[in-house]
Amino acid sequence: MLVLAIAYSGIFNIAASAGHPAWLEWLLMLGKERSVIVNSKPVDVPELDFAELVPLGAAHFQGGCATCHRMPGQLLNPVYDQMLPPPPDLTIHAPMWTREQLFWMVRNGIQFTGMPSWSGHDRDDEVWAVVAFLEVLPSMKKEDYLKYANGNVSDKIKVKNYPASRLASEGRPRINPNACDRCHDTGDSPPTSPYVPRLGGQDNAYLKRALHEYHSDLRQSGFMEPIAVELDDEHINSLANYYASLTVPAAKTAQSPPLTGFELGRQLVEHGDLSRKIPACLSCHGANKRSDYPRLAGQSEQYIRQQLQVLQRGVRAKTPHGAIMTAIAQRLTEQQAEAAAAFFANQSPAGLKAEEGLRQ
Repeated sequence: MLVLAIAYSGIFNIAASAGHPAWLEWLLMLGKERSVIVNSKPVDVPELDFAELVPLGAAHFQGGCATCHRMPGQLLNPVYDQMLPPPPDLTIHAPMWTREQLFWMVRNGIQFTGMPSWSGHDRDDEVWAVVAFLEVLPSMKKEDYLKYANGNVSDKIKVKNYPASRLASEGRPRINPNACDRCHDTGDSPPTSPYVPRLGGQDNAYLKRALHEYHSDLRQSGFMEPIAVELDDEHINSLANYYASLTVPAAKTAQSPPLTGFELGRQLVEHGDLSRKIPACLSCHGANKRSDYPRLAGQSEQYIRQQLQVLQRGVRAKTPHGAIMTAIAQRLTEQQAEAAAAFFANQSPAGLKAEEGLRQ
């Protein structure tokens, strides 16, 4: 009753400018620390491929986290410095937490701090990329951070796409014109991480469908949804046209897998597995596929395997296309999923034709 009376009276000053009494600050910090420690105990830590995940985590941090937490060598924006509590400098605070605890905080957010939970439902794979980045962030110099965070964005591209005259007259753009280049392929460079899909040469219809699904919260990704939600139809059409027009490299992107795995992958891609009601992959994903289906040849093994795991968990079942692939992916054994991913990764990004025999 006393707490209710104090709350109703309005005598407790909730203004951020008032700060917290020392006793309340201590209590809140204790509660936060104990909550994170206790609730993160069940987290099962996977093996992290730091070299491949750090660029992806850094790109997201630059686009979604650095505004509050700042990048190395940067002062905290005075607006966020007036938050209660102010966002911590993660170059200092990240080492204070274990890998499990970092994951739990990034995934679930922290109440009363402005720290949101991860926007991509059930995309723990994305959260682990951020955790991998946070673990190496304290040892990064500013130039190292910028190399990872900017990805394929070059100074030349920045000047060309958003000249100073526009910055002076319009301010910062609502949509960062280089947001895609932080992760995805360009006309000169591959994606910055094998966990990022190659978009160059995909069909316009598929690219537009994917962006609309991210925009409408029908396809889950804490990386893509915050960007896609700000895209209008004109943006989406322009991006789809751009990536569809990029030249597709002819070289294979991975080393040949073991013969047994290659043959199993070939079997699934060409013929499927009738005993498990799995159709041939090329019936939908070859060079002669429908225009709103993705071409898988030349995508990295890591990306295809990851997407199959996402499908197997039912994360992408909200759309008709996703529901079809969810049912198929859930019939795949782990060995089959790995074999199919490895096989596609070893093919030319130009694509495979279903009616032609596949040749090494």
